[in-house]
Amino acid sequence: MSRALGDLVFEPRSIVVYGASSDPDKLSGRPLDYLNKLGFGGDVFAVNPRRDVVQGVKAYATVADVPGPVDLAVIVVPADKVPGAVEECAAAGVGAAIIFASGFSEAPGGVGVRDQERIAEAARTSGMRVLGPNGLGSFALPSKAFATFSTAFDAPGALPDSPIALVAQSGAVGTFTYTTMTALGLGVRYFANTGNQVDISVVELLDALVDREDVDVLLGHLEGFTDPDGLDRLASRAKAAGKPLVLLKAGRTASGERAIGAHTGSRGGDDALFNEVLERHGAIRAESMEQMADLALVFAGGRRAPGRRVSIVTQSGGAGALSTDAAVDLGLRIDPWVDETRTEVGSFLPFFASTANPIDLTGALINDPSILDRSLQIACDTDETDVVLVVLGNSDKAGKALVDICVKHHAATSKPFVMVWTGGSGQPRLDLLEAGVPTFAEPLRAVRAIAHLVNAGEVPR
Repeated sequence: MSRALGDLVFEPRSIVVYGASSDPDKLSGRPLDYLNKLGFGGDVFAVNPRRDVVQGVKAYATVADVPGPVDLAVIVVPADKVPGAVEECAAAGVGAAIIFASGFSEAPGGVGVRDQERIAEAARTSGMRVLGPNGLGSFALPSKAFATFSTAFDAPGALPDSPIALVAQSGAVGTFTYTTMTALGLGVRYFANTGNQVDISVVELLDALVDREDVDVLLGHLEGFTDPDGLDRLASRAKAAGKPLVLLKAGRTASGERAIGAHTGSRGGDDALFNEVLERHGAIRAESMEQMADLALVFAGGRRAPGRRVSIVTQSGGAGALSTDAAVDLGLRIDPWVDETRTEVGSFLPFFASTANPIDLTGALINDPSILDRSLQIACDTDETDVVLVVLGNSDKAGKALVDICVKHHAATSKPFVMVWTGGSGQPRLDLLEAGVPTFAEPLRAVRAIAHLVNAGEVPR
């Protein structure tokens, strides 16, 4: 019985590296090195007719010689050898294949186009699934199936883990987004790069991940868009599962369409239809890799806003005003607190401090961190607040005390609790992120992320 796509790619029971090199620093040697040292628990084989053993792994002359069924083949041979390798894997009953090599449909008019057609035909006639070509592979933290050559994931120590799936058509966009997320204290549990999408698409692979209980957020980058029905199914299923779907798509303009054609040989498709499908199901179109990472940060904690009312607690009246303008522009509500609440806050703030919302702690915070503690207690407890936004900065000397206060209130409330820490060394921001508090370096990024969080909470399932 054939296994499901998500299982073949992310939970393979056996992997063969076709064309594996004995040099772990070479592109063709990295997948085997990763599988060995990162702890993949399934069977691993190599296909290399010139060697009996490659990096300590038994090597065979052909895939047909490998004992037992093969779930996943990682094909690391040059482009001109790829079609034959794919056909060999298909004939041997391999479940899925990953192709790294470039030089196919993205190079129009040449032999690469015909070779990609051969790959597609082998996939169609055999039922073997194909990821790529012109991609950098995939990885799954739960199974330790690192079928990739990218050095972005070859970091010392354990890779950061968050309940996030990231599937990108561009390998560089995928890894850039990944590293942006790690700088925010996030990890990725499932990653794949689809490249030219000769068979498996971003949409199909994300759809294969929707039902996984260990995935809470779905991120994707697309260049080609030729399957509106598939996107509609994905967005509908993500909404029903209560899992945010955030997509970044290129090809909105004629020049962008030309650029993606040269990159992956794709067609951008109907951009208006793409937007319509996302809006219908409450999915989000990100504007940049940075924004996709920002949205992952606020969604990964699993908190949802019950309404649009944001309370801002800040040590800077100017930053509070900028945050207020941005929030109102995005449809959020910065309502003044009622007199009773304002009186309570005013009882411990300086007489010149604003208590209306934003709550301006003023420079008095430097001498008395307790006013932050008491203000946050009120903001988190009052029924007047759906989301708490805290804007601090610069105070490296008092940083630890302020960080500890914010971490305490973030842990104690179920409301979305988002922070901005600007200026200074940046260490307090890193400490907050390490403690699981969504923290940004600039107010506008935080407000935009909150707006999407609020909008997602209003989408009926």
